[in-house]
Amino acid sequence: MLKLDYAVASDRGLVRSNNEDSAYAGPYLLALADGMGGHAAGEIASQLMINHLRALDTYPGDNDMLALLGMVADEANAALAEGIREDATRDGMGTTLTAFMFNGRELGMCHVGDSRAYLLRDGQLTQLTVDDTFVQSLVAEGKLDPEDVSTHPQRSLILKAYTGHPVQPTLQNIPALAGDRLLLCSDGLSDPVTHSTIEETMRTGTPQDATRRLVELALRSGGPDNVTVVIADIVEVDGDDPSVVGTAPVTAGALNGEQPDDARPDTAASRAAAISRQPKSIEPVPEIAQPPEKTSRKLPVLVVALVVLIGLVAAGWWGYTRIQATYFVTTTTEDTIAVEQGVDYRIFGFDLHEPYKVACIDRNGQLTLVDNCTTDPPFTLDDLPENLRGSIQDLPSGSYDDVQAQMQRLAQQALPACVSTQEGGFRDRPGVNCREVS
Repeated sequence: MLKLDYAVASDRGLVRSNNEDSAYAGPYLLALADGMGGHAAGEIASQLMINHLRALDTYPGDNDMLALLGMVADEANAALAEGIREDATRDGMGTTLTAFMFNGRELGMCHVGDSRAYLLRDGQLTQLTVDDTFVQSLVAEGKLDPEDVSTHPQRSLILKAYTGHPVQPTLQNIPALAGDRLLLCSDGLSDPVTHSTIEETMRTGTPQDATRRLVELALRSGGPDNVTVVIADIVEVDGDDPSVVGTAPVTAGALNGEQPDDARPDTAASRAAAISRQPKSIEPVPEIAQPPEKTSRKLPVLVVALVVLIGLVAAGWWGYTRIQATYFVTTTTEDTIAVEQGVDYRIFGFDLHEPYKVACIDRNGQLTLVDNCTTDPPFTLDDLPENLRGSIQDLPSGSYDDVQAQMQRLAQQALPACVSTQEGGFRDRPGVNCREVS
């Protein structure tokens, strides 16, 4: 009989002030989520996802593991949407997910985002997941060398994540063999540490040794992000009943709260990070005898009111400038793909966004973003393959440059122009395998 021997480790890194990763490992479930959103929203998103999934850490028998993973992840995604509706400060939060169920014979994998899963088999490390990122799509199309991914300016642009909007995960069954070693990790490991170094480290030691060593390598490489690692060995054990497994589950990251820094490697980067986090002491100001109070007590009240007013104005201005610098891709009522300026939220009945540009696409697939499409036809949902039309709502908001890159990516995936016949019909089927152009 096969079983899992596992370990987890996590660190917030040397730059981030909090840990937004969450990880879980149990006899029948391995899961890792990398949250995003800031203001603690990323922590909430990853915790919520893993807390939903941990219910699957039970022997699945002959049940469809992929269906179970997809269903529970969708339930967690719906809970994310509800949390965003209830608390506007959580708007924009989301999480990646890489998870495996195990039935003693094979593994069921569910993947969304840029967290990764690797398989070490016969000494060779293979990446099981494909990053749902803009740069990975360029690599797949041969437009970017894999070695240039780590330096690309848009390497962090995720195309798919659980953000409360519908998303289609990658689901896959993988045969399990005794001697296999699985690795789940956040991009805090895979970005700063090379594939060859990860492979070399994975070949030796127990799962506990390997997890600690990989986290240490990420920190020694600068620790630019939260780093979380799950490692599980598939081992042969005596017994015929896979439902009887006595190993207790373990968790890491945001699920465990704040972790101490004393176990970190003694490097220049870690020492600098530790110093920057130390609270600065302020020498007390000697007390000076004050003259008897002769002025009205109303003056302090007015000063406080003025300070509060200035603070409110500053906060409002800061919020306004942030909104004005944020853009997202959406569709109009006519299904034209467009860019909105602001955030996709309403407050007191007012939208915090407004139309900015609409997309036009010519016969050759060249995209333009303008106020109105006058020369070229509008770029609509029907111009995309059917399986991509729902992905518009999954695209994250960002700067205008980010949104332009998303638009260019969509244009590259647009259907080819339909070819007219002499009888005036179409050789192809508009909206199915081609797009109509004027």
